Parts: sequence; C-alpha cells; structure tokens
Amino acid sequence: MVPPTTAIADVLQLRGLTGWLSPPLRPIHRSLGLLGRARTVRLAPGPGDNGLDPLHWMMDEELEDRVIVVAGAQAAAGAVWGEILTRAALARGATGLLVEGGVRDVNAFRDLGLPVWALYEATAGPGPAVHVASVGGPVEIAGVLVDESTSIVMDGAGVIALPSTEVFADSYMYADAEEDVVSALRGGASLAEAHRHKEDMMAKLRRSP
Repeated sequence: MVPPTTAIADVLQLRGLTGWLSPPLRPIHRSLGLLGRARTVRLAPGPGDNGLDPLHWMMDEELEDRVIVVAGAQAAAGAVWGEILTRAALARGATGLLVEGGVRDVNAFRDLGLPVWALYEATAGPGPAVHVASVGGPVEIAGVLVDESTSIVMDGAGVIALPSTEVFADSYMYADAEEDVVSALRGGASLAEAHRHKEDMMAKLRRSP
C-alpha cells in the first residue's frame, strides 16, 4: 500500500518541492493506490518519419508494473489513446497511463481496469499532424521532469511523479496525523483542538531536512 497522493503532495509542499501532475491531468478512470515506474513517450507536432508507430511498437515490449507517460500529446488533433492501445498495454503488464493530451473509449478503461489520467476526452483520433519524437527519454509535464527512473504514484485523488520513494515514510506519518484529526472531530473535539495533531506533524516536517 502506498501513501495517499494528497499526503505526499502536502509533504512535498512543506519541503518546497513539487511533483504532482494533477492538475493539469485529471482522472479519466480512478484507481486505488498504486506505484509504478514510468515508461516515457514524447510526442511532437508534424507527421515525422514514422508517425505514431513507435508508440505502437512499444506495446510489444515488457511493460510489467510500468506506468506509460505520454507527454506532448496535446499536439494531436484528437485522442492519442483508446481501447486498442489499452488492451495491448494491459497484455504486456502496464499498470497505469498518463496522457498530456486526449484519450477516448473511456468506458474501456473502466471495463478493463486501467487507471488513466489525461488532459481531456476527445472523440476523433489523433490525426496525421503528430508523431513520436522519443521513447524512453526524459519528458516534462507541468514543469515536472519524468524519466525512466521516476516512480509514479496514482490513486483516486491524484497522480505524483517522484525521483525516489524516500518521502513515503513522512507521508505515512502525515496521513496518520490527518486521520487523528478526523478521529478527534468524530469524538467531539473542536477544529482547533483536533487540528493540533496535523499542526504538530507539519512543524516536525518543516524542521526535518
């Protein structure tokens, strides 16, 4: 079980860091908490030499426990991902998908169980004016760098890219502190009284390196 993305994001904020990709990405099909390593693809405007073929060729790779990250997909006229690629990716072991652009066939994500975050839904396909610029190289979404060593955390509340999972220990403690606040409120405490649990944890995290 991974920490909640909300807890991870707050811990990152307390340390003056970033890493969350939601927004701009929004949930198309939410998931329980999962952790995977990024498999990156960058799209660019123009037809290119091979169009989107390198993305399709990637579906023949071993993708066990990988979260496919498609950056630059907003350059396409429509959706760059749908049911066909979803079925192919799941057959190779992929566990999630992030698309900086459009997706379609969203009922397939729900039926097949692939967690997906994207910028928007689209009806038409990608059109001819977009191509794969790179596979496996570093990409950037919303100012956050993602490469093949990046850990991707996804759950029903958000998606976060992390260079390492060292932040998990503090994120678990932060999530526990929030649960203590909720428990105190259920027990009749005032918000000021209950919130001390979280305030104490926030102060501790600010002091930590």
